[in-house]
Amino acid sequence: MPRRSMRVREPAADHLPPALVLDCSVALAWYLDGETTEFTDRLLQATPDLEIWVPVLWVLEFSNALFAAERRRRITPEERTQIVGQAARHGFNLDSHVMTLHQANQLSAAHNLTPYDAAYFELAQRRKLPLATLDAALVNACRAAKLAVITDVSIFPGK
Repeated sequence: MPRRSMRVREPAADHLPPALVLDCSVALAWYLDGETTEFTDRLLQATPDLEIWVPVLWVLEFSNALFAAERRRRITPEERTQIVGQAARHGFNLDSHVMTLHQANQLSAAHNLTPYDAAYFELAQRRKLPLATLDAALVNACRAAKLAVITDVSIFPGK
């Protein structure tokens, strides 16, 4: 079961759009000890009512992060298997579009993003959806490009 933040809840939560692109950083926070925040809890609670899009890359990135957490002894092999089962039930929409090598290179360079992060940025831009992320580079790129971003304002205050 996803872990819940132990932080005090704020009385008012921001309104979420009906659809968004979800970065792996947010989903990982739902399952790893010490990573949850009011923001990630609010998104987790809203997932049944949201149309959530992820690039196909998300599957590999999420799985890789869980294996890394296991290697660092943050989770056990059994917990990893349990998390994978729970995460698979979210029913996220997988966008199968893959950028060309040139597109990934250009988008990454233009917005100072890794090609992995550029995949989330490109998906949000192409589908005209806000991007939910805890990744500083993605927050900065979205703000600079005037692309709607949903993030934890306690970590990334600003615009």
